[in-house]
Amino acid sequence: MSLFVLSKPEKSGFFCIMENNKTISGNDAIRRARNLKYVPGASFVLIHLTCNLKTKKYGEVSKTEHCRVRPALKEDTFQLDGDLYFTYEDMDTGEPKMCFKRLMRYIAFPPDYELLKIDWFND
Repeated sequence: MSLFVLSKPEKSGFFCIMENNKTISGNDAIRRARNLKYVPGASFVLIHLTCNLKTKKYGEVSKTEHCRVRPALKEDTFQLDGDLYFTYEDMDTGEPKMCFKRLMRYIAFPPDYELLKIDWFND
């Protein structure tokens, strides 16, 4: 797995330095994550920024090691359009989770789980 360094500069937001510069488009990242449901036991790693509109907490980095895409559940009450969200399951805890698609920053797929930077601007 690639070296991942996270730091918080004073005036700008978070930035990440990786030893590789491999990127993936946002649409390709979501497509590949969805296709993993056809591979038994396969999971992906997801790193995203948090944004909780209810508690007004945002900007923290969340890393989930074993994720699997899930369909939106009835309990999910979206304050905004449901297409803005990426829903997944933490396979370690079985807990359903979601994040804003545009806040997804890195993703890693099997077999090597090398982190790929998600580029939302070149879709």
